[in-house]
Amino acid sequence: MAVTPCYVLNIGSGSIDIDRFQSEDFIVHVDSGYPLDISVPMSIVKERIDDYMNDEPESNFPFGVLCDCDIFYFVENFPYKIFNKVIAERIFEHIDYSSGSIGRLLEGLNRITSSGATLSIIVPNALHLANMLLEYEVDSEKYENKDSLKQKLILNTEFTNTRSDPHSSIWTPTLAREYIESEGTWEITELIPNLNFAGRDCYMKIECKKVF
Repeated sequence: MAVTPCYVLNIGSGSIDIDRFQSEDFIVHVDSGYPLDISVPMSIVKERIDDYMNDEPESNFPFGVLCDCDIFYFVENFPYKIFNKVIAERIFEHIDYSSGSIGRLLEGLNRITSSGATLSIIVPNALHLANMLLEYEVDSEKYENKDSLKQKLILNTEFTNTRSDPHSSIWTPTLAREYIESEGTWEITELIPNLNFAGRDCYMKIECKKVF
């Protein structure tokens, strides 16, 4: 019996630790900053998926395609409704809420994912960061110098980030549910409010499933 391939989309993927994804069948990492010598445009991603769907997977295994493309352009223009799984790690906090861009991205992901697809989001938990800030404000003397520098770096990075790549929306468990489920295309199946990720314990993980 043939096994249905798992088509994975990793958006805003930035620098990739390929070893994390070795178990996936076909994964497309999309970001607008990949060098041209190691990445391909969206048109080539389509061609490779065409080949992969029409030939024997073992003879055409294109694991880890890096696509140099704006994520909004990709989700709004990719021609196939094919991805079973979407990974969005530390990208949604860079998407603006007030302009409707979060909803636009969620709808774009809905457009190119298959029925029953999953969406895994990791974002900074602003409640956790607020508690870190309050603790530092009232009791900063308890920190050693290196710990003080680390806390200030985490707080500034996770609240605002750098000028060239700023954070544009605030995420908490309640806000996450309102942002995501109000759009009607995805529902939250699990929310982990405290997650240690990339060496920092200020994140939360939001697991979603496609509604229709």
